[in-house]
Amino acid sequence: MAHGYRELADKFSQHDIVIYGMNDKGAQVNKEWVEKENLPFKVLQDVGRKVGAALEMSDPDGDRYVKKSEEGRRPAVVIDENGFILAWEQDMNTTEAIEDLLNRIT
Repeated sequence: MAHGYRELADKFSQHDIVIYGMNDKGAQVNKEWVEKENLPFKVLQDVGRKVGAALEMSDPDGDRYVKKSEEGRRPAVVIDENGFILAWEQDMNTTEAIEDLLNRIT
């Protein structure tokens, strides 16, 4: 639900929260996607899906980066400036869910 993050970018910014996407696509593919969709965040490369697997978001052997993507899942992990996980949400598939998460962590 990248568009939800785009729609709420100002609210995240007001709280000094930085958003990053993550997947295993190449840098050029991600750059083109971010530009095409006018997304307000960078996409980190997770070659081999090591980070995604460690956070139980990815299946290293799956067809797609996100586990159970056929269910529409878009997980989110909120990590504070000290590296602690503040929230781990399995499905952030709507703008409302993203806004609810923002309200809970601020």
